[in-house]
Amino acid sequence: MSEIVDKWVERLKGTLEPIGKMTHWERMEAAYHLRPPDTVPVAPELDYWQITYAGYSHKEIYNDVDKTTDACIKTWADLRTDAIWMYVDISHQIENFIPPEKRASTFVHRGDKDYLLFKPIADTLDEAIALYETKAYEKYIGDSRAVTHYTPHMLQLLEFQEKMDRVVPIMVGAATPSNYAETIVEVQKFVKWTITEPKKIRHYLELALQERLASLDFFYEYGYKNGLRFFCCFGGARTWGPKQLEQFGDVDRRFVEKAKTLFPHILWHHCGRNLPQAMENLANLDGIHAIQYDMPYYTVQMSWFEWFEWAAKLFAGKKCAANAPTTQMVAYNTPQEIEQIIKDFIRATTPHTTAIIMPGCEIDSYAPVENVRAMIAAARKYGRYPIAID
Repeated sequence: MSEIVDKWVERLKGTLEPIGKMTHWERMEAAYHLRPPDTVPVAPELDYWQITYAGYSHKEIYNDVDKTTDACIKTWADLRTDAIWMYVDISHQIENFIPPEKRASTFVHRGDKDYLLFKPIADTLDEAIALYETKAYEKYIGDSRAVTHYTPHMLQLLEFQEKMDRVVPIMVGAATPSNYAETIVEVQKFVKWTITEPKKIRHYLELALQERLASLDFFYEYGYKNGLRFFCCFGGARTWGPKQLEQFGDVDRRFVEKAKTLFPHILWHHCGRNLPQAMENLANLDGIHAIQYDMPYYTVQMSWFEWFEWAAKLFAGKKCAANAPTTQMVAYNTPQEIEQIIKDFIRATTPHTTAIIMPGCEIDSYAPVENVRAMIAAARKYGRYPIAID
């Protein structure tokens, strides 16, 4: 039991005004499974943003699980989005690969609002392979932040979800094999090696896959059994070309094949510049229900409305589309411009499939509060079913 969770449950349970005819949980579940919700859900990946919104610094919460959880719940209580994204930083993902004495030199804490930076933990492909072959991730897991911070924070939020009678879902995610493989060595090196050393890359990806499949057992044991139902696959392979997707894309598919046996509502996170072929692969990837996609690739000559419409037609009858506005727009554009892009996204998407207002990546800590509020307000204004936008 968590005191911080009980404090919020005591304050909120039975006092919240309903938004629409559905609960947040019901609205997300309907959209994921291509059933018309009462209104288009709005579930931005607030992640780092909610920490500073709640009045904390990133350095302050880095080693304080209760403050991290408090920030997430406070943000939701104020804004009433349709999901709560747990806070995640890169140390949660890779610290268990690193000996304790080397961790301080791997991660870079900058300003109070800045993301945690990191240095690659392997310079060569052989070094990266050795990390997996020696199972460094098992050797160093015990005192890593995956155990000391990530897991307690996840469990606190799931406790809140359950004590609130599943009014709002907690969004928890795991990196896919391609994401992990790229992160450890840097994306540009990884992509080069897919061309120069494809046999070694295949071996490396198979090792990453086995570790990632084992991680799903953790998410089932500590997540699903404590109420986790909305699971996010943080995909890599975002800069792979068509040949690389064909040659190596199976590792992520095999990851999803297991994930879908464990979780009923699966989102695929695919940020950055999106190749049409990558989008087509995701549209046909069995087991995922919603796709959080981002900007078109540089060579794709489409307006935003055309891009939204193209994706919606691609996903029709298969996947829920999650997008708009971009994280850059939330950080730098005006509330009026954010309202317009959301209006365009809903108008272009909902004739073909269900939609979720969800920028393609996490909201920047420097994004103005008024822009985040504008995103939520626009979703509620234009997203009411039946959709009727001029």
